Amino acid sequence: MDVSVQKLSERYGVSRTPVREAVVRLQQSGLVEIYPQRKTVVSKIDLKRVREEWFIRTSLESAVVDGFIHNCSELVADTLQELINKQKRYMDKKHFFEFYCKDSRFHQLIFETAGQELSWFTIEEVASHYNRIRLLHGKMNGVEQAGIDKHERMVAAARRRDVEAMRKVVMEHSNSLLEQVNSMAKQYPHFF
Repeated sequence: MDVSVQKLSERYGVSRTPVREAVVRLQQSGLVEIYPQRKTVVSKIDLKRVREEWFIRTSLESAVVDGFIHNCSELVADTLQELINKQKRYMDKKHFFEFYCKDSRFHQLIFETAGQELSWFTIEEVASHYNRIRLLHGKMNGVEQAGIDKHERMVAAARRRDVEAMRKVVMEHSNSLLEQVNSMAKQYPHFF
């Protein structure tokens, strides 16, 4: 898909400079490919990059479990449960973006509780292709109950202050994305 700086600046009523800067940032994230003097196109999903981003996210989330459990109060556990309850309301495909936002907030709260906000920021900065997979999978297939179940198991482990149980669920939850990647690459090869 072609991305035109001129058309985007006209569509959003802004000058070309901020649009050009945004397109350069998208290029740095691997989301667009710029062919100077010719065109800019949305990049295909890079499977190698998805796996590298998955590794970063999984390693960091697994590493923050100790700090999270140590700092997790009943209020935090209740807030996580409330986010799950909201996710359940958005399980239909047409509400996937709302579900995705609550899902991201759930994981962000784990990092914040562990005192690792920079780690979460780092994940968000580098996980462009990983997040594309999450969004594409949700848009095409809807939400799977298994993801909700894993979140509930994380909250239960947090309430029991069971570090190993939580770490195990974090790994299971994260590994399910790799299964989605392999399935989607076969099902929608034109995106990859």
